[in-house]
Amino acid sequence: MARTRLLLLRRISQVFFLLLFLGLLLFTSLNIFPGGATEIKLRAPVRLFFEWDPLVALVNALASHALYRGLLWSLLILIPTLFLGRFFCGWICPMGTLQHFVGNLPSEAKRGKQRIQANRYKRWQTGKYVVLIAGLVAACFGSAAIGLLDPFSLLVRSFGLSLLPAFNAAIRAVLEPMEHSPIAVIKSIGGTLHAILQFLVLDLRQPHYYQGLVLGVLFIAILSASLRVTRLWCRAICPLGALLGVASRWAILGLHKDSESCSNCNRCLLNCQGGDDPIGGVPWRKSECLMCMNCVASCPDHSLVFRIFHNETQVASPDLGRRRTLTGIVAGAAVVPLMRANTGLGKSRHERLLRPPGSLDEHDFLSRCIRCGECMKVCPNTALHPTFDEAGLEGLWSPTLVPRIGYCEPSCVMCSEVCPTGAIWQITPKEKGWVVGSAQSQPIRLGTAFYDRGRCLPWAMAIDCIVCEEWCPVSPKAIYVQEAQVIDSGGNLKVVKQPRIDPSRCVGCGACEYACPLQDRPAVYVTSIGESRSPSSQILLNRAEAAAPALAAASQPQPVRENAVAPASRPEVKKAKSDPFPASGAVTGWQKSGETRNFAASNLYEYIDGGAEEYIAAGVVNTSTSDYKYQDKLEATVDVYTMGGAAGARKILEKSQSNDAKPVKLGDAGTALAQSVIFRKGPYLVRIVAYDSTPEVPQALLALARGVEANL
Repeated sequence: MARTRLLLLRRISQVFFLLLFLGLLLFTSLNIFPGGATEIKLRAPVRLFFEWDPLVALVNALASHALYRGLLWSLLILIPTLFLGRFFCGWICPMGTLQHFVGNLPSEAKRGKQRIQANRYKRWQTGKYVVLIAGLVAACFGSAAIGLLDPFSLLVRSFGLSLLPAFNAAIRAVLEPMEHSPIAVIKSIGGTLHAILQFLVLDLRQPHYYQGLVLGVLFIAILSASLRVTRLWCRAICPLGALLGVASRWAILGLHKDSESCSNCNRCLLNCQGGDDPIGGVPWRKSECLMCMNCVASCPDHSLVFRIFHNETQVASPDLGRRRTLTGIVAGAAVVPLMRANTGLGKSRHERLLRPPGSLDEHDFLSRCIRCGECMKVCPNTALHPTFDEAGLEGLWSPTLVPRIGYCEPSCVMCSEVCPTGAIWQITPKEKGWVVGSAQSQPIRLGTAFYDRGRCLPWAMAIDCIVCEEWCPVSPKAIYVQEAQVIDSGGNLKVVKQPRIDPSRCVGCGACEYACPLQDRPAVYVTSIGESRSPSSQILLNRAEAAAPALAAASQPQPVRENAVAPASRPEVKKAKSDPFPASGAVTGWQKSGETRNFAASNLYEYIDGGAEEYIAAGVVNTSTSDYKYQDKLEATVDVYTMGGAAGARKILEKSQSNDAKPVKLGDAGTALAQSVIFRKGPYLVRIVAYDSTPEVPQALLALARGVEANL
């Protein structure tokens, strides 16, 4: 009776956590408890399972050298595993539950002796440990690619981007004819069912995702494999199961086999989920056992029982061997440079790779993104889709904005709320800066819109159209129109309004591209140039006002939002007490074009909002900045950061390195790019950015840098 009750408890636990997972996934639909008209907000912990995931926490710590908020909750799973074994796989994991269910379905491949032999331990079960080792080694080199194989990432990707949209389409295909039926009863039933399902599971509109078919077929294939080999994914591939298997070697709860009472009937193998050899006469493999308790319930001789502090013959650790361990290490070390041997992280990045608002720079983004698909599922306009080759092999299935399908809602930051690893840093609508009336001086930019004048109706065909200008959500609008006199096909003089883009206002939301009436290929399109997260992907305008956003983009955002100073309490900017900047004419060709401004650590966010915390963490004491002009045509900005010590300056300089940078002899160390110079000298860090590109810029910047160095 006790054994039957234990099985019932396990089944209840499996069903509960599966329904909890699906319920939280459905909560990512906007029609369930929206936050309000002006601020779209979720009211459910939709990333709960990722916060419980020890693999996500470990990879996040190794790849980014930090641990994102909430991931410490993974200790709730890891610590009990040290005592109880892989209970999570058998009692909680939704992916394991689905495989358990499918594996129990009748199958020709698992009958009689075949079923018993299939549930014996096989050497190929060590494959998941090779995958784990390779993934962790890759994480040490800054890649979170193993997130592709995390069971929760697999589930959210498959359900959110494929199965649920397919379910939506199927239900609508059945209900819509019922709702339009001439028979009143059928019409009433259809309307009622539609209303109920609309509230519970259906999206407000039919979602469509790139590669949805591929993701769905792959998931169904994984589940179908359990018809041939019970829980094939759990036994051979799952890296989270492998991690918990390693942790379970110290578990004090273990299987006791009474060999004297065992009749060798092999019934314990019929429903064994882990392939851990519960039969008598062979060692029990602790790291493979999923604690499903089926063997105990199936034994007619009562010769199997789980005990604490048992003293039995067992195999506690995975049977890897040196060769497979070395294979995992070599594979992990080799896969990162192989994945990056393309332009995904280089200068020739795909121009249509538009990351969600709040995303880190591409290198840091890929070191954190686990391709879980939460951001894509939660997007109210279905604007985020999994990439294929836009971000290279390392960025496979990471999120990208596809404006033709949906645009980024100005007041929505839900993708940053649900991201479990900080690849999309959590921001507020005010920090996003797109909402009308927002006090944010420098909005987060995803890219810049451009016109194809050969396709634009007012430009190419003298046809009136200002749809893009009407849809532009920012204020003042980034799209403006100018009247122009043109001659139409009949030879008549006509006045049309021709749209243009102001790149200083455009945030790259994609609303113009989404609304363009040219359905096949829009006349206005958005590219990633000008995105806030990348210092190299910028339109270098000859405007001194561009200094602040360019420098903010050059710093990698690592904000701690709870400690940010509220905009309403901004202190007054004071002049610098000491001026390290060369006077006009002190450096040949350079003229100082403005007063020196000084920012303390407490109000540094006013100057580089979104990146100030990185400097504060490194110990910045004071920041001085001044604008310069070279021969009255080249504009540049000089920033001098006074750190608490040389270590802080060195830390910022090292994080600012890029593949294109060249070392220069300035101070203690320095590097230069085509339009910027950065160096450190003692506790000082100096950054000089120019806003034009000519052959004389590099030498002119070096001359100015040496002038600053002499004053430090």
